[in-house]
Amino acid sequence: MRLDESCERVFARHETFHPRYGWVKKGFDASSDPNIFTKEAAVVRLGVGKNMVRSIRHWSIAFKVLQAAKVDGQRTPVLRPTNLGVAIFDDDSGADPFMELPGTNWLLHWWLLAPPSQAPVWWVTFNEFTGIEFTEEELLAFVSDRLEGFGKPNPSSLKKDVNVLLRMYSSGHATRATFEDKIDSPFRELSLIQPSTGTAGGYRFLVGPKVTLPPLVFAATVIDFTLRAGSEDRVVSMSRALAEPGSPGRAFRLTDSAAQDLLEQAAAQSNAVQVRMSNGMPQLAMSAHPREVVAHLLRDHYAEFGAPFSLDTLDMNGVA
Repeated sequence: MRLDESCERVFARHETFHPRYGWVKKGFDASSDPNIFTKEAAVVRLGVGKNMVRSIRHWSIAFKVLQAAKVDGQRTPVLRPTNLGVAIFDDDSGADPFMELPGTNWLLHWWLLAPPSQAPVWWVTFNEFTGIEFTEEELLAFVSDRLEGFGKPNPSSLKKDVNVLLRMYSSGHATRATFEDKIDSPFRELSLIQPSTGTAGGYRFLVGPKVTLPPLVFAATVIDFTLRAGSEDRVVSMSRALAEPGSPGRAFRLTDSAAQDLLEQAAAQSNAVQVRMSNGMPQLAMSAHPREVVAHLLRDHYAEFGAPFSLDTLDMNGVA
């Protein structure tokens, strides 16, 4: 999948704040009033300042937990929970309302990048940037070059996006950062980016196995990727799902062997999928329609923790 097929032209709507612990849940709960983010009361309801209110709104939409919907007679769109948001964050039926299980963070990372993505800087960084050891300046130069002409982003907006991305996934280097700033992002637990030990002020992508990535969650994202790419086939080529731009293999920075191992583990844990060879090439085969299999895999994953997952079939863009 290409950048222009995957991403909307959205830059720096996070108000320079990376998503913090509890923010996605705050945004989901606040949407019980679909107009809350346009009201002064949002500051009190969410317990944060005005800039953070706007940031929570942005991240809730970017993670596909909330969705903007137009209402007749009202100029400003209202925000409503998506089916995905309800399946995870609803207090009564949600699988993991407080993001206590590692699979949830991986799903949110995937949904942030999955089309339609409102994070083009994130998409380009994970899908097209090939550097392993890099500096913030090198990443910014690559992103600026790649996104030139893609909505004519302001250079300062791209700089803010790159800085927030690095703070979101890595503890960073800033000596002025408080201890709270260094521990308040749940996405650092994914171990995708860390400060470099070889380059002063640099960063490093961690490529290879991810010990906190559940096999069933990974298999679900592989099938989700092919669905979003327009295919409803019950057989998926692993090489495509693990190496193409926009694929989970790139999003999670996995080696081919690590990704195939996860899929084989998923097949051992669930009868919804199986790994098989065709002309010497590995494939992932499904027992039912791909949308049903994604929901099946996620139900199986959360069931391991005694948690419900309420979707019977994946509705990627539907509103609950």
